[in-house]
Amino acid sequence: MKKRIIAILLIGIFLFSCSVSGAEKSLNDLMKERDSLKEKREENQKNMKETKKNISNVGEEIAELDKQINDVSKKLGDAEENLTKINADIGKVKKQLEKSEKNISEKTDTFNSRLRVMYKNGNVGYLEVLLSSANIRDFLQRKDMIQSIVNYDKNLLKYMKSQRDIIQTSKTKLEAQRASAEVVKNEIKSNKKDLELASRSKGDFMKELSSNLEAQKKFEEQCAEDEKRIQEEISKRQVKTGPYSGGVMGWPVPGHSKINSGFGYRIHPIYNVKKLHTGIDIPAPTGTKVVAAADGTVIFAGSLGGYGKAVMIDHGGGIATLYGHNSSLLVSEGEEVKKGQGIAKAGNTGTATGSHCHFEVRVNGKYVDPIPYLKGK
Repeated sequence: MKKRIIAILLIGIFLFSCSVSGAEKSLNDLMKERDSLKEKREENQKNMKETKKNISNVGEEIAELDKQINDVSKKLGDAEENLTKINADIGKVKKQLEKSEKNISEKTDTFNSRLRVMYKNGNVGYLEVLLSSANIRDFLQRKDMIQSIVNYDKNLLKYMKSQRDIIQTSKTKLEAQRASAEVVKNEIKSNKKDLELASRSKGDFMKELSSNLEAQKKFEEQCAEDEKRIQEEISKRQVKTGPYSGGVMGWPVPGHSKINSGFGYRIHPIYNVKKLHTGIDIPAPTGTKVVAAADGTVIFAGSLGGYGKAVMIDHGGGIATLYGHNSSLLVSEGEEVKKGQGIAKAGNTGTATGSHCHFEVRVNGKYVDPIPYLKGK
C-alpha cells in the first residue's frame, strides 16, 4: 500500500511539473526538462522490470504455498481419520473391559460364596462325605472332585484377570496412540494455518505489486506524452535558425576513432533495460579535447541530467549535435563556434561507465544515427 501511495504521489507531482506550458520556458529549460523526463522514464522502466519480476516470483511462491496447503489438508484428513479409528477402537476395548470386569466380579462372588459355605460347613461336609462314601476309595474320589472344583474356579478367575489385564494394556496403548495422534493433528492444523496466513500475505503483496505496476505504466505513458510535447516545442524553435549548409561533419574527438557503443537499441549498461542508444560513444581519456562537428550556435552548455556536463550546438536546418559526459566545458550558451573548434574536454560525468564522448545528431529534435552525417550521405 505504501509503495502504491508513493507511486501515485510521484505521478501527481510529476504531472504537475509537466503541465507548465513550453512557451514559458527557455530552450535550455525545455532540454533539461526533456532529459529529466528521459531519466525518470529510464528509472521507471527499470522499476517496472523489477516489479514484473517480483510479480512472477510471488506468483510462483503462491502456487507453491497452495500446493503445500493441499498436501497438508490431505495429511490433516488422514490424521482425523486415524484419530476417529483410534477412538472407535478405544470404545470397543472399553466395552470388552467392562464385560471382563463384570465376568470377574460375578465369578469372584460365586467363588467366594462357595468358599464361605465350605468354610462354615467344612467339618460336617467332610463327615457327610465320609459317612456317605461306600468305602475309602469312594471318599477319596469325592474329596478330589471337590478340590478339582475349587482349583478350576481359581484357575478360571486367574485367567479372566489376565485377560482383563491384556485388555487394559491394549486400552492404555490406544489412549497413548490417541494422545500422539492429537499432537500430530494439532501440529498439522497449526502448519496449515501458517501456510494459509503466508498465502494471504503473498496475495496481498501480489495486489500491491499489480497496483504499483499499473501506476508505473500510467507514469510511463504520461511521461512519454510530455516528452513528445516538449520535443515538438524544441523542434519548432530549432528550425527557426535557418538551413543547414555544413556538409559532412567532422569527427568530434580527433585522434580517437573507436566507437564502443553505436546508435540503436541495446541493453542499458546501468539500468539493465532495452532502450534506444541515441548516439555513439567514443572512448577517450579524461581531458581529451572535444570539438564542434560543424559550424553553429551553442544553444546549451551546462549540466543536462544523465548527459552530465553537455554542449548542444544548432547547425541550422533543424540539425543539432550534442556532446555529453564531459569533464569540463569550453564554450557558453549563445556563442558562435566553428567546425573543429574545441568546445569541451572528455570525461564521465552524468550516467556513464567510463570516460568518453557521447555524440548525438538530432534532426528536428529526433535522434538519428550520426554516422551518415560524419561520413557523408
